[in-house]
Amino acid sequence: MKPKLRIKFYCRSFNKELYLLSQGLYEQAGYPCIRLTDQTADGYFYTMLADETCDIAINVDEDCFITDLDTVLVLAKKAQSEGWVNIGCSDAGRGVPRKGDPTVTNPFFNVFNLHDIRRAWNAYRLIPELKQDSYKGIEPYYNFFHWMVRTFPGKTLYLDNERHTDGITTRLDFCLHTWFARQYNPGILTHLFEGNDRKDVNHRQRIDAVINEAYALRGLRPPSFSIVQRIGFKADELCRWTIKVPQRVAGWPKKIKNRFSRC
Repeated sequence: MKPKLRIKFYCRSFNKELYLLSQGLYEQAGYPCIRLTDQTADGYFYTMLADETCDIAINVDEDCFITDLDTVLVLAKKAQSEGWVNIGCSDAGRGVPRKGDPTVTNPFFNVFNLHDIRRAWNAYRLIPELKQDSYKGIEPYYNFFHWMVRTFPGKTLYLDNERHTDGITTRLDFCLHTWFARQYNPGILTHLFEGNDRKDVNHRQRIDAVINEAYALRGLRPPSFSIVQRIGFKADELCRWTIKVPQRVAGWPKKIKNRFSRC
């Protein structure tokens, strides 16, 4: 008898309201749902790897909304049965509103076969700085994905994707990813520390419309939150910013150095 597959859902989250709205579409699966806060763009992958009570990690961004949970669970089992180490959407996919590295899967949704990845992963390995600079705005997590592609050639499954009718959201067969999560509750710190190259769009209205669409497709109602809960969301956001701002400032010297090195 095969041992039960140990699956967990993970979400790197900044906005607790968005996290709960996203989680409301996959918590029914009955697997643990882990909210990871105050993690760097690449650090939370290593947090998942360190969790040896999980074999298959389903990584869902807080602005990613599952429209077909059964398909997600099929993909999780497929990763285990067919030996895929990573299943996701290429960062250069036709439904992605930017053109990144086609070998990297954007981490708005992934199925990671942690069981297989751990066997090749050395916790003390120092992944070298990415030397190529052919992709504008390269992300910190690219190193991790490039390591996986090199270590497990042919073991990344790239999923079909397309652009939603709102012109921004990425649609997969089983989910909708809205992008611009930080613009859901924009404030002065958002304007200072987060980019927004679509200032012509009211992102809160757009994201709410996608949320309503996702819940409707599932035959569910979006959760409503009390005043007390919304006060809690604001307190949680303040806590997140008190940690995020120093992280961002600490990273400025490296960003400046990288920018000058490309000139």
